[in-house]
Amino acid sequence: MLLLLLGLLYLVWLRLTGLAVPCAFHSVTGLRCPGCGITRMLLALSRLHFREAFQANPFLLATSPLLLFLILFSGRQQRRREPLPRWSRRLLWGYLTALLLFGIVRNLYSVL
Repeated sequence: MLLLLLGLLYLVWLRLTGLAVPCAFHSVTGLRCPGCGITRMLLALSRLHFREAFQANPFLLATSPLLLFLILFSGRQQRRREPLPRWSRRLLWGYLTALLLFGIVRNLYSVL
């Protein structure tokens, strides 16, 4: 809940000032990390500009329902003090692998 509140405050801050936290990875390497474009994507979504959100970070926008499910399911399991099932861990590792590949491809081909 606290994370959601902080995210909403950051969104309000961005819309009022236009000042965002820069990507440290991009600042140091000049490359775009898999998460580059999240801020622009969320700003575009807050204005219901879906095409602009997709252009900012297509992978995260397209997979956000899966990511949300994984986060909520993991939180539920943690609250119940139950271990994550094997399928859940495999899905998470598969997602992280795909995210890393997206980061590599977006820099090699400069299209995403």
